[in-house]
Amino acid sequence: MKETSIHEVFLNEAKELLGSVESDCILLEQGGDPEIVNRIFRCAHTLKGSAAIAGFAEVSEFMHGIENLLDKMRSGEITAESRLIDILLAGFDWVRLMLFGDSRSADLENRRRLIEQVIEKFTVGSSWKAHMNEIRKQDTVNARYYRVRARFRENVFASGIDPLSVMEDFLSLGESVELRVDSSGLPALEEMDPEKCYLSWDVTLRSAEPMDKVEACFVFVKDDNRIVIEDVTDRNSRRDAFADVLEDRKIGEILVREGVVSRKELDEVLAAQEAEGGRIGDIVVAKGYATEGEVRVALNEQERIRTRLNVETVRVETRKLDDLMNLLGEIVIGQSSIARIADEMPEEEGFRIKNALHALDRTTREFQERIMSIRMVPIGPSFEQFRRFVRDAARELGKEIRIEIYGEDTELDKTVIEKISDPLKHMIRNAVDHGVEAPDERVSSGKDRQGRIRLNAYHQEGSVIIEVSDDGRGIDPAKIRARAVAQGLLKPDEEVSDSVCYSFLFLPGFTTADEASGLSGRGVGMDVVKTNIEALRGSIEIESAVGEGTTFRIKLPLTLAIIDGMLVRCGSNVFIIPLLSIVECLRPSQGEIERIEGRGELLMVRGSWVPLVRLYDLFEIEGAQKNPYESLVVVAESGSDRIGILVDDLIGQQQIVIKNLGSNVTSSRAVSGAAVLGDGKVALILDIHGLLSDIARR
Repeated sequence: MKETSIHEVFLNEAKELLGSVESDCILLEQGGDPEIVNRIFRCAHTLKGSAAIAGFAEVSEFMHGIENLLDKMRSGEITAESRLIDILLAGFDWVRLMLFGDSRSADLENRRRLIEQVIEKFTVGSSWKAHMNEIRKQDTVNARYYRVRARFRENVFASGIDPLSVMEDFLSLGESVELRVDSSGLPALEEMDPEKCYLSWDVTLRSAEPMDKVEACFVFVKDDNRIVIEDVTDRNSRRDAFADVLEDRKIGEILVREGVVSRKELDEVLAAQEAEGGRIGDIVVAKGYATEGEVRVALNEQERIRTRLNVETVRVETRKLDDLMNLLGEIVIGQSSIARIADEMPEEEGFRIKNALHALDRTTREFQERIMSIRMVPIGPSFEQFRRFVRDAARELGKEIRIEIYGEDTELDKTVIEKISDPLKHMIRNAVDHGVEAPDERVSSGKDRQGRIRLNAYHQEGSVIIEVSDDGRGIDPAKIRARAVAQGLLKPDEEVSDSVCYSFLFLPGFTTADEASGLSGRGVGMDVVKTNIEALRGSIEIESAVGEGTTFRIKLPLTLAIIDGMLVRCGSNVFIIPLLSIVECLRPSQGEIERIEGRGELLMVRGSWVPLVRLYDLFEIEGAQKNPYESLVVVAESGSDRIGILVDDLIGQQQIVIKNLGSNVTSSRAVSGAAVLGDGKVALILDIHGLLSDIARR
């Protein structure tokens, strides 16, 4: 592997590890599961080893100190109090600056020295090191036996990995019980290549360390080499039933971890199994420690873990996926062209071509779904990055705020996730500054001292909903109304709904803050939020109750690349309306259309009035049908708002590949993009949310 490639792989891995470990540090400070310490330690250990391989010696050396601090936290000698979390976060910040900032900055060296001095106070001391060595050597009660069979590929040295160092790292975890080095692969001396590895190892080790620490020794070699790691603790007593016992022990550990059974109860069950045989799940149920349903859930969890561990992955540049999607778009356009030609052919020949196209369409749609599934990534990592932001912002303002995350497995197009990060940060900043009250104020109003900000994501009606909620003071419509009157946006005696009041918050320069802070209050941010979300063909709405809290709800499309659309004709022009936005199509009857002063034309639809827009008027189209009672109306919706769009005719449903339009083509918010049709013509795609906004502005 070339040096530049090693660096590139390491930097990508480091970016993921630093994001993950930062979130875990915040969770640990909030009193999370002690297992989090082990997780942070594994990340630090991986970062240290990877940095050494990639040639970042300073980072590797620095991470060794961080690793010592975490090791002491794992032993329980020091607790995860705020000052230690500050040290860890400062340490990982230093690593981030070294890798992705200006590593030549003199300030970085000063910062490193200060961090290392603090770490040294906690970790240096022979007594502690001797204590750890004593545990490893003399702990016979909790000792486990691990067998590792390691056969390295011949060119392993080319990756910067020394197999002997890897095995020594493993052996340092305990005492070897059995050690065999297989030298049968050694060639004759004259044929030997000093840059190749010919040896393999079979080692059984007695250690008090958990399995994950053993696996961490081989984290850099397990994917490209033949590494088999087994926990063989039970083999001495029940060699013939080892596999079943090992599987059952995993079930038992899951039940303990989930709080279904206690460690003492599990020990009793294991003793009963040792004496009488049988499976752990059956014994747990027989003793009344768990129900069959709880055991079934543990079995499902075990299968899920096993499946996840067996999944093979490969890194692919986003650009390559974009290119693949563009090629798929060209295929879709080509299909439309062939379908159009088939329409103009004699019936029999055209029918045969259309049948073939139907089969091709099914394959193309499946192809599209597979590509989209590759582009879809969980939103969880994007949510996790805000844990640190909320912690630091709250401390700056003297507040106590906890962030809760739900729906982190909800998947969204990678492009959408990248573009939604800034709007989310603006909303969370506002929640920290304007929403959640100071601790004393919360206590005086009967709330907990610690405020709560909640991030949630879920799928709904073919879209993704993202909610940013807080349990703070809420938004006071009266205060917004007063500020709107002061800025000339409302007349003093003008009555408007709360939702209209909330919409003022998205205007540039509008703010209800009495004074600007370091975080917000200058009237910028929320207008950018709305602009960015609408650029993603999304919408945002606000729900709030004074004294109870506020929720910002964002609705986004799953993808920005391909949609199902309804083609409509207006004059000689073709437009596309997203199929998910369409409620129904109808032909108006006499008396169902009224013109109201100040509100324009309205259409009666099932007992409710909806705004009516004439497409030929909006885009100044000649030759369109102007009599509404001889035309069709497509009723579409965005959020809770509906609109009727007057068109000449419906052409049909089609899969649409979206092409972006530059601002030099049109500045209308009613258009979100364009598509190339089968005959080579370009059709504009209507944005229902933007169309409603244009009408409201008029």
